Amino acid sequence: MTLDSINPYRPSVAISEKNLDVVPEIQFRLTHRILRYSESKYLIRSHSSRLMLGSMLIITLSTVIFFVAMYFGALSFFTALIGTMAAASAIYLALVHHAKIEIRQNLEAYGMEDGAACSITMNNGAVIINTPTGTYQWPADKLRTYRTQKGQLLLPREPLFLIIPKVNESTRGEYKELIKTIKSKAR
Repeated sequence: MTLDSINPYRPSVAISEKNLDVVPEIQFRLTHRILRYSESKYLIRSHSSRLMLGSMLIITLSTVIFFVAMYFGALSFFTALIGTMAAASAIYLALVHHAKIEIRQNLEAYGMEDGAACSITMNNGAVIINTPTGTYQWPADKLRTYRTQKGQLLLPREPLFLIIPKVNESTRGEYKELIKTIKSKAR
């Protein structure tokens, strides 16, 4: 046994120069959980000003109701507290309801639904995704990228998001390489 055969830091296969320029293709299966998580991150990133103004309105409404309820007594306070929570929930849902419907329709049109087997790669400066309904591409410099706990979120200009889950059918190195390539080209 030679020292070269037991060296754990030596690659088992020689890396050619040709393989260094190839961007890996990441294959993954979309789940309901990853789609809803990504949808919430999309809404926060793309509608942040609307949500901030809505939150300010909810805080103001809660404060006014709190002071009015304190003026009228304890029973009114608990009624006002529950009423304020219901009003806050309704206001928040009203702010994002239309955007949720639109994004879900677009995801369905692009074939990105629960259980869909997808693959994503990059070629000639464009991010290319293969879904059950077809192949779609966006110029990488027109995408905004955000790292999340569950993967990389890519936002094109249209009301749609692309998610590259960390848990996929590729190696961690291929995942990181693709993300690094997309980030270097994205704005």
